[in-house]
Amino acid sequence: MLRRVPWQEVCKFLAGAFFMNSIMLFYLCLYRVSVPIFSTGFTQTPEISCVRGISHFGFFLIFFYLGFVRTWKNRSNK
Repeated sequence: MLRRVPWQEVCKFLAGAFFMNSIMLFYLCLYRVSVPIFSTGFTQTPEISCVRGISHFGFFLIFFYLGFVRTWKNRSNK
């Protein structure tokens, strides 16, 4: 049983996820919060949070375009 994946909806979901994650990472960077990584003994510095926030905001822009701006071709199975 095969189903077609609604890629536009997937891109909309990923746009929202990357947007929220970038906001959270910018918040951690702004307030200089170091985040311990679970069960490794390492910590994520605020500088790493800032770089990750910038990259996740870039992914948000890409997926926002793919999910909300771009028009997708409608493929019919004929």
